[in-house]
Amino acid sequence: MANSTDRVSSTSDDLNTSVNSDGKRVMSANVWSWSRFTTAIKQGRFPVSLMLVMFIVPLSAGVAILSWGLTYTAALSSASTLANSLQEQILARIVSEVSFRIKTLERSADQQSRNWHDGYFSKATNADKEKVVDILLNTLAPNADWYTSQHFTLFPEGECWGINAYPLGPNGTYLYMPMYAYGENWTFWLSDEDGNNLAMTSSGIYNNSDIDKTDPKSAAWTPVFVAEGVGYQTHTHAIFQGGKFIGVQGADFTLDFVQDLLMKLAAAIPYRGYIYTFELSNTSDLMIGSSLDVREYDIYERNNGTAIRALTLPELAANVSGWESLHVLYDHLLQNNPTGSLLQYISQPNRPAVLELHLSDGVYLVQMTDVSSLNLHWGIIHFVQRDDILAELTKSNRKIVGTVAGVVVAGIIASVAFSYSLSRALHKITRDLMLLSDFQFKDVLQKDLDKRSGMARPSFSRIAEL
Repeated sequence: MANSTDRVSSTSDDLNTSVNSDGKRVMSANVWSWSRFTTAIKQGRFPVSLMLVMFIVPLSAGVAILSWGLTYTAALSSASTLANSLQEQILARIVSEVSFRIKTLERSADQQSRNWHDGYFSKATNADKEKVVDILLNTLAPNADWYTSQHFTLFPEGECWGINAYPLGPNGTYLYMPMYAYGENWTFWLSDEDGNNLAMTSSGIYNNSDIDKTDPKSAAWTPVFVAEGVGYQTHTHAIFQGGKFIGVQGADFTLDFVQDLLMKLAAAIPYRGYIYTFELSNTSDLMIGSSLDVREYDIYERNNGTAIRALTLPELAANVSGWESLHVLYDHLLQNNPTGSLLQYISQPNRPAVLELHLSDGVYLVQMTDVSSLNLHWGIIHFVQRDDILAELTKSNRKIVGTVAGVVVAGIIASVAFSYSLSRALHKITRDLMLLSDFQFKDVLQKDLDKRSGMARPSFSRIAEL
């Protein structure tokens, strides 16, 4: 009897029932009770309702988080692709405009060189040379927006004759002035109104050492030089007459066009960034253009009374406050090559297409490309702020995270509601089974609506429904 009593007592606890004064079992109307929950846990059993909640909540949360993760990853990939495409287009635009100007200059010098070769030009007398200068003026005038001078230097005389175009304002008006120099090193002199030389202002800015005096097709570019605070580069082409080398035909352009182009493109991009152009060589990488305002960042300097020159990458990188981006870039180059050569890095076939460099105001995506023709070799570098590109995505991501959190909360509420509804149905079925075990069939089938003492008939029966 003791064992039977214990078993009945345990069953009564599980069913949350009690015995009324008539000796009949009465089941609690509470679908969930803390006592049944704790009893089940102590016995090592998880209530069905808890299992349902534990299944539905992680499922809904997992689906929501997975959906967010896949969406955000796809959006991040799209944003990165957009940034890379933007940089590629900017670099392609620079390469296109620079290449066009370079080729225009080279074609002009090549055409004039053929005029010498075919006998249209002559150096026999000063009058003949003046006629050549007049033709050079007619060539330069419609192309002054592309290059600034046309000239020729004779060998072995060392005479230089030519014409220069000086812009008078932003409206495309130019002042054309002839230029004359003597000696293989082109020199500039201050002169009075009568043409008398007063003082030499600069020298050594021009040479034809890269021209092969035995090859009629020989052509070359001089290194970047600075005159009157402006960067220049000169293209020269060998001149032959009667099978003999008689000099070089040349043309110049200023590097202001590079500066103007970089600043214009940087201003058109809605993201923070920098664009730089360097002249690349085996000995040094010289800055020739920057998207930064040159009034704040002068890319040339004069040392100890010597000619003004372009600054090298290591010199710029040493100024951390003014050129932080180049400082970080140069440190990265040093990690790949002890010389820190930009030329060697750009020339690597397997270098990363995009670098991520950390500056004080965030992470920058960096792409590089180069332009080359004959012995001219320029490197172009574009920095763009990654956080600026991802700003809209980050802003949208906050909304998505809020939506995901709402979905998870809704999933929890739905799982609890569903679990409660199912537990309530099971609770009623259990109550009906208890009535059946007590042989109270009319109460279960709701045929007799009279109430018996101590036990209220159910108002709804799942068994009757089935």
